[in-house]
Amino acid sequence: MRKLINDLVSSNYHLLKNKFQEKIPHHKCGISEFDRNRILKPEFITNNSVQLFGKPFHYSSATALLHSLDELFLDEIYKFKSESESPYIIDCGANMGLSVLYFKHLYPNAEIDAFEPDKNICEILQKNVDTIFGDQSIRVHDKAIWTKETILEFFSDGGLSGSMVADFANTKVSNKIQTVDLKKYLNRTVDFLKIDIEGAENEVIFDLKSHLGTVKNLFLEYHGIKDTKQNLGDILNLLKEEGFEYYIRLAGETLRFPFLGEEPRVYNQQLNILCYRK
Repeated sequence: MRKLINDLVSSNYHLLKNKFQEKIPHHKCGISEFDRNRILKPEFITNNSVQLFGKPFHYSSATALLHSLDELFLDEIYKFKSESESPYIIDCGANMGLSVLYFKHLYPNAEIDAFEPDKNICEILQKNVDTIFGDQSIRVHDKAIWTKETILEFFSDGGLSGSMVADFANTKVSNKIQTVDLKKYLNRTVDFLKIDIEGAENEVIFDLKSHLGTVKNLFLEYHGIKDTKQNLGDILNLLKEEGFEYYIRLAGETLRFPFLGEEPRVYNQQLNILCYRK
């Protein structure tokens, strides 16, 4: 009987301990295992909020949130070293604001211009900036990055794949948006320039030629668009001519068997190009 009681007490103790530990936020990404599982339930998966690093963070898509959270805070794909305690960062494709949150964790005094063209997601971005930071060092722009200021059609998916190039998610939801000429923001030293604009980089990066001299570090997510001429070689040559070293990582698996004539669904390549200067 005594052994039975001891086993029950031990079992209950470990059960309670595990439940307690599930609610402790991860030290790197700021979310608990309990909340990771909770926000994937149907009633929480869209347009809700979760505690990140002890503060409420609003999101449009829980799956997009968790994907980005791991990529940014666990893998730290944007980690860079700055000589300044208040580096200037341009965030093109800021989405809900996890990248802004990461940059501010890395450099609390950073000055950031954050661009997000999806109207609904940009409202969430602004809400997160106001809730978590509430200062003037982060400027949110509800505009798309382009080669000039104009009005273009934008296809929204409510997550990470909104684009001016095509309706990749096949949502058939689009609206007209204002664009901004990125060159106007490169007239000063830029410690980190992030460009993740779902295919539009294939036009924008060539427009920035001879304007990248002020940029110390550049993160470029490259999307090779199906049924268009591949231009990755041209982009890499441009980066080399502008004085960058680069390192390439796979951002998404688009083809498993290219030798068998497999057709990509959207992109024939999706790469993270990390550009830096020696």
